[in-house]
Amino acid sequence: MEIIDSVLLVLGIAGGAAAAAAALYGRYFVLPAPFTGPSICRREAGGCVVLFRSPNASIFGVPNSLLGLLFYAMLITGLWFGLPAGILFSAATLALIASVRLGASLLRQRLECRICWTGHFSNALVWMVLGVRYWS
Repeated sequence: MEIIDSVLLVLGIAGGAAAAAAALYGRYFVLPAPFTGPSICRREAGGCVVLFRSPNASIFGVPNSLLGLLFYAMLITGLWFGLPAGILFSAATLALIASVRLGASLLRQRLECRICWTGHFSNALVWMVLGVRYWS
């Protein structure tokens, strides 16, 4: 079981970090069309890029994607140095709360964003694995 949850945790961290990096890139530059675009995200111009630049895409002026990258870096560091599971689970819970809020916004607007959903599902996966570790 330990190997399975480790693999799932690595997949969650890798997926979330990749999504956060892509979203941060998309906040300032144009992403390739297969990742985002009007046909995928159903938004004007650059598709999901509009989402990455919206007011919902930052907290106090700090891009959510940058916070995501910091979260995953903290998570990797915490796992490496054996930070208590409760602290890691608490951080993952905050990330999950943000994902639920942002995911609900996507659903209300009927928007598809492959990058966004990859990050949200990754946060949920990380939260579940860390939850199992914490509560076990």
